Amino acid sequence: MLTADLVRARRRQGKLVLTALKGAARVRAVEIASELLEVASVQVGETRATLLASLKATPVEASEQKLVAGLVKLLLDATEFESELDVDPVALRAEVFARASELRAETTGVETFDRDAVLAESAEARGLSTEDIERLLYADLRESQRILAAPALSGEQLVERYELGQAQAVLLRAERVQVDVVCASPAAYRALFHKLKFLRLLHRIERLPSGGYRVVIDGPYSLFASVTKYGRQLAMLLPTLRGCDRFALTADIRWGKDRSTLVFELEEKRRRGGDGGPAELPDELIDLMAAFERRGGLWSAAPSDEVFDLPGLGTCVPDLVFTHRETGESILFELLGYWSRDAVFRRVELVRAGLPVRILFGVPARLRVSESVLPEDLPASLLVFKNKLLAGPVVAALDELSGVVVKP
Repeated sequence: MLTADLVRARRRQGKLVLTALKGAARVRAVEIASELLEVASVQVGETRATLLASLKATPVEASEQKLVAGLVKLLLDATEFESELDVDPVALRAEVFARASELRAETTGVETFDRDAVLAESAEARGLSTEDIERLLYADLRESQRILAAPALSGEQLVERYELGQAQAVLLRAERVQVDVVCASPAAYRALFHKLKFLRLLHRIERLPSGGYRVVIDGPYSLFASVTKYGRQLAMLLPTLRGCDRFALTADIRWGKDRSTLVFELEEKRRRGGDGGPAELPDELIDLMAAFERRGGLWSAAPSDEVFDLPGLGTCVPDLVFTHRETGESILFELLGYWSRDAVFRRVELVRAGLPVRILFGVPARLRVSESVLPEDLPASLLVFKNKLLAGPVVAALDELSGVVVKP
């Protein structure tokens, strides 16, 4: 992913406008990307530092330096480097340096210190070659990591990643993002909404009268906590949006050293290679389904494919559906584990307004919401949990909720 300093953009009347690659400029960008990939392809087995030096030596014009820096960043991200080591380099260095100090003390004034002998001794003890020991001594340092595989990309593909990366880097500085999105099928909408949840983005969804949905997302610069992880999660939503038929994104961002407030706009129709597939469920929901599978019992658990709209109040996208094995009765479940208290109360209002299903909401205790905020005569309830969603309390809540009548 690109960083903000690598983005090629300009300010225009209160907006941040990306410098687009069009015509001859795009042809040239693909040419440069292809040259960089060719350099990387012959560097397998070399170190990260050697590869980086070779990439920087690629001849380009001064005006192309920022573009090249961005392409190099993405190329390195796509390169497979040595990472898993059987030997801890820190421990190995401590061992070798300690032995070297001992030998220096023993040989002072007698003979020249033999560096190779120290490495050979350590290699024999570990069943490795001297060359392996020398290589592993600093293998934990990024510059010393060896290349296992070059990126399997074409120049065109690397440039496409660059274009996506520029927009993602801008979103890292967002305070608020609004996206109007249109998809051809309900399944595509559900994939988008579940992706929002999987990425743990604070969001609100409403159906538009003209068709489609509006999604309003709190940006990383609206939070008091660390923004880096959340910003990356927001940026990761962009490939999923490209899997929709069309979207129009407007973001309020903080840009530059002065953190000026600017507006960023991005509008696209469906692109080849967009990520429109179903999103993976969060780990806690996968664990909960596995727990239900292990325990058996009268309730089964599966991912939900429902979306419910209440005009003027919002949209509910359940995560799971629990089905009673004997009666066939279904109860939906939505995890509000990463949401704010206000978001939980918006769900309460949806239920009070007549959400036409039985639904159980899982709410962490840290949000300080009482289970009593939903009256017993409504077809919904809150399950407050401390650290982890456990199957036992969920089953008890389902049993209690199953007898509540859903009013039309």
